[in-house]
Amino acid sequence: MKLNFVGITLVVAMLIACSTKKEKQQSQDEEASGTTVAVSDAEANANTSTNVIEVVARDFVFEAPDQLVSGWNTFRFTNNGKQEHFFYIYRLPDNKTFDQFVQEAMVPFGTVWNEYASGQISRDSALVKFGTALPAWYVTEMVPSGGVGLTEAGETGETTVKLDPGLHVIECYVKMPDGSWHTEQGMQQPLTVTTDSTSAEPPEADVELTLSNYKIDRKGAYRAGNQTIAIYVAENPQGFTMHNLDLFRLEDDTTTVQQIVKWMDWLDLEQFRAPAPGYSLGGIEPMAAGRTGYVTVNFRPGNYAWVSEGYGSKGMVETFTIE
Repeated sequence: MKLNFVGITLVVAMLIACSTKKEKQQSQDEEASGTTVAVSDAEANANTSTNVIEVVARDFVFEAPDQLVSGWNTFRFTNNGKQEHFFYIYRLPDNKTFDQFVQEAMVPFGTVWNEYASGQISRDSALVKFGTALPAWYVTEMVPSGGVGLTEAGETGETTVKLDPGLHVIECYVKMPDGSWHTEQGMQQPLTVTTDSTSAEPPEADVELTLSNYKIDRKGAYRAGNQTIAIYVAENPQGFTMHNLDLFRLEDDTTTVQQIVKWMDWLDLEQFRAPAPGYSLGGIEPMAAGRTGYVTVNFRPGNYAWVSEGYGSKGMVETFTIE
């Protein structure tokens, strides 16, 4: 389920790319000089046939632009940290600032979580208190807008999503080995999407997945090599819980899909802590119903699984083998 400290709060909310050679060289030069690898001038990407944004995760910070143009944006998300990270994007209501978001949503969420983690309240009581502590706008007006799913240290995930103008939040809420959240370490920050629009078009899909309650329907066949998978959210469950998909490669016979599904239960105090079972290759973060995102991945021979963070336990899992 992708929970974020916010996403997490979407526990109750959630239970509450291919760059040009010049762009790649620029990103390498910037990294070597110690400057940000992320594209810092969104306007330079406007009105192009492709709109690739380089984002880097480290332990524990995003190197990402603070402003982008609206429309289709492809995020190449490189994890240069030592733990798994993801890159979740969601839009705040028009009348809310990032500081208001933190004070009105994150602080109450943190208070309830601390009560639960310290044993003062039960899991069921925590779920109830999350629902009452979060402001109404968090439940009805936040717009999950996708992003790159769980990505292993040293890997790069690529996802294309369409962003609307407005103030967004980006975050990663995986847990540290000690149980604290990556968001608490600094992996949560604002992102402004301007009314200027890129002319980029979504990529052509090789495979189409449709997410509904609670199943994954597929059209097309997986094969070795580069493939782009379109992921369409036909419906989301009532409330805050949104569908997402993380892609895992099962490296050996000791890792099972059941272990991954269990690990995804962020509300379990011992789960959703780095490292994850399985080898994460990105995917799509939660999106509102009616939206489509695109995941581009290079499949090599082996066993794979798509797993829904929130609903893997309800059967939203697809396993497949690349010959």
